[in-house]
Amino acid sequence: MKLRALLILLALMVAIVPVYYLNRWMTVVMKPRESVGRLFLFILANFVLIVVYTVLVVGLIIRIFPVR
Repeated sequence: MKLRALLILLALMVAIVPVYYLNRWMTVVMKPRESVGRLFLFILANFVLIVVYTVLVVGLIIRIFPVR
């Protein structure tokens, strides 16, 4: 049971890396510090990214480690 929990934790930590770099790229492309409109677009894009990526990661973990 502990090995399974550690593997899930490792999978979550590995899944964070692409989102970090995607967020950095979005910051460079959208330039949210230039105007309020760009800031709100950046916030909306990050919200959508969080929701979609969370659904994908949870679905992937449930497929890899099915509930008994």
